[in-house]
Amino acid sequence: MNSSEPSSKVNSHARKKRSRLEALSSSIVGGFEYAFYSYGLAIARRPFVFILVCLSVTATCSIGLTKFKMEIRPFKLWIPQNSDFLKVYDWQGKNFPSEFRIQAALYEADNILDKRVLLEMLQVHENVENTTTSKGIKWRDVCARVPTLVGIFRKKREIPEKHLTQVLGRRRRDVPDPTIVLDKETYCDYLQDIESLCKENSILEIWGYDRQIIESLTPEQIIQDLNETEDSAVFGLPTNFTMFLGGIERDSDGKIIKAKAAMQRWITRVDLEAVASGNYIDDTGTGMEVDPDSFEWESSMVETVINSSNEANYSKIYLMSSSSFGKIAEDTIQGDVTLLTVGFATVFTYVQIMLGKFNKVEQRPLLSLLGLLCVGMATLISYGLCSAFDIPYGPVNSIMPFLLLGLGIDDMFVIMQSWNNLSPKEKQQHLAVRIGATLKHAGVSITVTSITDFMAFAIGAGTVLPALRSFCLYAAVGIAAVYFLQATFFVACLTLDQKRLEDNRHGLFWFWKMKSFTPNECSKKDLCQNFFSGVYSKFLLKLPVKISVLVFTAGLIGVSSWGLSNLRQEFEPIWFLPHRSYLFQFFMKQKEYFPTLGKPGVVYLGNFSYYEEIDKIDTLVTQLKASPYVGEVDDWYSVFKKYMEKHEYPLDDPDMNQDDYDYFFSLFLYSPAGSEYRVKNFKFNGNYTCYDTVPSVHASSIEYKHIQLSGSGDKIAAMNEVKNIVKSLNFSGYAKPWAQDYSGWETDEIIEAELYRNIGLAMFIVFIMTLSLIASLTTSLMVLLCVILTLLDVGALIHWWGLTIDTVSCVDLVLAIGLCVDYAAHIGHSFMIHQGTRDRRVHLALSKIGPAVLNGGFSTFLAFSFLAGSDSHVFITFFKVFFAVCLFGLYHGLVFLPVLLSFIGPNSYFHSSAEHDESELEEMDSTNRRDSVHQIKENESGIETMQEDNVINSLPVKKI
Repeated sequence: MNSSEPSSKVNSHARKKRSRLEALSSSIVGGFEYAFYSYGLAIARRPFVFILVCLSVTATCSIGLTKFKMEIRPFKLWIPQNSDFLKVYDWQGKNFPSEFRIQAALYEADNILDKRVLLEMLQVHENVENTTTSKGIKWRDVCARVPTLVGIFRKKREIPEKHLTQVLGRRRRDVPDPTIVLDKETYCDYLQDIESLCKENSILEIWGYDRQIIESLTPEQIIQDLNETEDSAVFGLPTNFTMFLGGIERDSDGKIIKAKAAMQRWITRVDLEAVASGNYIDDTGTGMEVDPDSFEWESSMVETVINSSNEANYSKIYLMSSSSFGKIAEDTIQGDVTLLTVGFATVFTYVQIMLGKFNKVEQRPLLSLLGLLCVGMATLISYGLCSAFDIPYGPVNSIMPFLLLGLGIDDMFVIMQSWNNLSPKEKQQHLAVRIGATLKHAGVSITVTSITDFMAFAIGAGTVLPALRSFCLYAAVGIAAVYFLQATFFVACLTLDQKRLEDNRHGLFWFWKMKSFTPNECSKKDLCQNFFSGVYSKFLLKLPVKISVLVFTAGLIGVSSWGLSNLRQEFEPIWFLPHRSYLFQFFMKQKEYFPTLGKPGVVYLGNFSYYEEIDKIDTLVTQLKASPYVGEVDDWYSVFKKYMEKHEYPLDDPDMNQDDYDYFFSLFLYSPAGSEYRVKNFKFNGNYTCYDTVPSVHASSIEYKHIQLSGSGDKIAAMNEVKNIVKSLNFSGYAKPWAQDYSGWETDEIIEAELYRNIGLAMFIVFIMTLSLIASLTTSLMVLLCVILTLLDVGALIHWWGLTIDTVSCVDLVLAIGLCVDYAAHIGHSFMIHQGTRDRRVHLALSKIGPAVLNGGFSTFLAFSFLAGSDSHVFITFFKVFFAVCLFGLYHGLVFLPVLLSFIGPNSYFHSSAEHDESELEEMDSTNRRDSVHQIKENESGIETMQEDNVINSLPVKKI
């Protein structure tokens, strides 16, 4: 025996001790390779048939687009469909439909109380009052109307027309409630003659929007009127005008002497009869159904105020309209699709450069285009199938084609890399055999990544968030489709393109045959392949470099762990707005000058006797006012209670009966103090006038505002406290709190748990699928480790980049699992199929599959790189997360994992000797040094066919 005998004994011993998993791996890999070889051979022999099949499948699935339905209502996208918010929202729509919508302008100046600024505000008031739509609809046609009590006082006191501030301001406090001094019939007679005016609020109410009065004011009069006026000169109602001012400065006596901001509000009223008849527009921003006239007027009003702001010289004007949120958010997404189109063109250019060579024949523009066409076809299949099963399309789904672009290009590069890595012996075979061998080498690798991606998204589809569920379902179908098309359609196109190339036909104009073609020197070199084979892999495998990589990775883990621990959960709807939009700027100024404006909410009450449960209503109001999370309560009950005390008949009087209660309650709701509540806070079972006794109350509401809350924890606690207060009172009828912002807060309450659940399940499935297909416990654990570390780094980076855990980043982090597993899985699988020492197998894996992994990651980054300049929160978040995924995914896949495998990587599937690997590596390096990539062509078709059949017949079921 010679020195080779011990080696033979060691290998023999290794074969005997192969684990069941390794035996299973050999069967799985061998079976997959045989199946993919046979499939590739069939495609290459009949490429047009398979192309036609792919086109037919795409066309058939596209029929489902006839049922395509886009879901843009925020309440149907971002919150669980069994949430309290939606339950109350549905009850509200049936029993207390929202009628009022707010439009607002915020003025900013060095001193709002400058008469010149007041006149600019007055000009905006007049411009809005005269705003007319194309249908002739004006402000008076859509405004919410409120009875003005000015006429009552004029008739009773016979007050002459003078300065309205003097009449209804400083002297108004001495005028008693007319329902107290007048009998009911007399009061109601006066009330019939009262004019109802459009609801508009600002400090200009002090002077009744009278231009003549305002122009005559001195600075001293402005300050005096502002500090002494307690009632509106327009409506005659008590009004706190301080609430319309921001950035207030006071003197030593507490009087307002200056302000930097002022708010002006217009209230419109929805035509509920038009909505009920089906004549309405869905306002995607508010989730309300609005009659077309009101919606169109709001758009015209926006243009009016914007034009007024351009003409203002002494103030800056910021605008908010109820319809603005939906319009701006939708326009932003549509605008940024253009950026994605540019990204698509850039990716095409990159793919063309990487797939072809710089000469007329070996360039592959049509193949590159057809490869990208697979992404479009997969998108059609996904949209068609999901639509056929009535799965709605959400706004986040618009990003899906570019997710498929990244995954599809990855598969395309792996297939082309396998084509380029064919051995010299394989390259001398017939084209069909070469295509079969290519798919044999690439098939398992793209199957591993595609199935793990598919399963990751399938797990994500189990979420309770509708937008995330929709996206994951569409993405899962799309991933399966792009996998099928790349392994079929693209391979068939590669066959045709290779026939064209070997016939020396022009890369773009296939009919043009280049008779005397000779490749130039530049096109003979594969720089990326040579870099990985001759430079990078050799440098990475040096011991000092490997140790440095492990040390750097350990440091990165520590830093990223700290960053991830600081990642907070928070979401604000205004983040969906572009920062340059007028609406975003309005909210920022509102936050700056009106920080005390907390989030509004409402308690809905219905279907019980208010007289019998008045004590519970009293307790409800008392506990709401006592809550540390509630800053203000605007309730009819407290006002009614004071009203009854003025009548010297308190609500807790034991002698009060139902008839007494109904009489005074009826009068209160038409009194100056209660008329506003009648309009906005009550729905009755029947019609009701001033002369009548109030019918039973169908539903009512009590409004409140939370204090300024910071962080999701405080917001969730505030919401739950209000819910618990209402629940603890055990009203016999309906009683639930509701707030627009509760939609986000309820999502915040579950989003973190949902995120960790989806990530955990996705990782488990990724591990199981990776283990089943790579069939190595050690390698699968290493791939999973790379995924975990990538997510750790991504979470830390997005924290440092200013992002939080919200519905959008939750979607992106689920995507990250599907993307980052690709980079490590390709390397892990390639390491397992090569033979020899660990270092040599790492060298081979990096040399053969490294270029494809790098190209796939970089092309994915290119597709989203143009979103860096987007103004959309959705697309900015996608860019930041995908940048982090590409950066850290490539690092762990191409740097950390190879080093880890070189130290503790498991044995290959085949347990062959290192000498075989040496010859394989030398053969590959020799191939890289060849000057031409042209393949040897057979001249006689009969011999070619015989070669094919001989190879097929001799191929074992398992190559082990």
